[in-house]
Amino acid sequence: MIRISLLFRYLFKEVSIATSASFGVVCVILFYGNVVRNDEYFLQALFHSPESFFTLSGLLIPYAASYALPLGFVVGLLLSLGRMSADKEILAMRTVGLGVRTVLCPVVLLALLFSVLSVFLIGEWGPRSRALFDLRKTEIVFNSLDLILKRDGILTFYIPPAAEKENLEDSSGGLRSLMGPRVTRCGLAAGNVEGDVWRDLRLYFRDGSDRLVGVLSARSAKVRRDSVRGVLALDLVGIDLEGDFNSSSSGSVRRPSFVSFESWNEPLELPLNDRSSGTNLKRLGYSQLYQAYLDPSKEDQHLEIAMLLNKNLALGCSPICLSIMALPLSLRVSRRETMLNAGIAICVAMFYFFLVTFLPEALRGFSNFSPALWSWCPNALCLCLGAWMLAKPD
Repeated sequence: MIRISLLFRYLFKEVSIATSASFGVVCVILFYGNVVRNDEYFLQALFHSPESFFTLSGLLIPYAASYALPLGFVVGLLLSLGRMSADKEILAMRTVGLGVRTVLCPVVLLALLFSVLSVFLIGEWGPRSRALFDLRKTEIVFNSLDLILKRDGILTFYIPPAAEKENLEDSSGGLRSLMGPRVTRCGLAAGNVEGDVWRDLRLYFRDGSDRLVGVLSARSAKVRRDSVRGVLALDLVGIDLEGDFNSSSSGSVRRPSFVSFESWNEPLELPLNDRSSGTNLKRLGYSQLYQAYLDPSKEDQHLEIAMLLNKNLALGCSPICLSIMALPLSLRVSRRETMLNAGIAICVAMFYFFLVTFLPEALRGFSNFSPALWSWCPNALCLCLGAWMLAKPD
């Protein structure tokens, strides 16, 4: 019994060390990939303050860790047990009468611990931290708008199409009422951008064909930043507006006009990002997704929410499912190469992630097949294949 306990702790330690090292490497790779895709925001955060830079980095780590944990566990498992198999340690255990269960118990226990952590990371902490990351990006851009304007000379805002439903908040309604529905892009330049009052503003409005449809000049504007809604509000003063805004359709005769007035009765809101698609479901945790699923106003998104819930739960349970299949692969005495073990682990994990993502999307149009539940098919496949290989005699 003492020998079994010592062996259990030894196996647990070996797999834990290899998994931790593999998880760290994969997490760094995924984190670096996300940083490269958002390098401009990190540079702005570093320029703004070191605290903003480290806050942005810290919010991105849980998102990267949520996908690095299952992959790191499989790689670490094959590396550690593959090394023990190549060094004849597994053969020595079998020689003294210890079967596969001796290796299976610590591996399954560790896999269960990682599965619990992975379920929390993938479905709760990761999405919420990524949502805060996106919000923090918007705040950093808002706080750096004057610096960007000084550096580039112009700010560009993309105008989303009008909301189809009347109950949806439309930050660009005032802009479309001023210039018409054809406006898709707005460029902003200013002579003085010190503080919250910008002076000598000039706004250029373009349509979908990149044709200039209007120019607005303003003596000054009081600037307000709304990071929650993602808009820049301008209370304009001393306005001169020139363009063909009397024309409501592209086929009508264009009559360029010029109007001048002192102020407008509502602020001109320019969207920093396109929020026309509504809430990003991938940034919601389990409880928020469940509440969205019960919301009658989101009935058209029920399938997408169900697919996302099942996908997150299936990915969270992947360590225990993948370990059952990876264990017999790692115990093969003929497998001695470390890089071969790592390559097999990565291929198995990548194929698993591909199936979890591909199967529900491929069956999305077939409601009779319950596409949301097909996220669990790779887990069932791994369990069945692993159980067959474990039961198969050497």
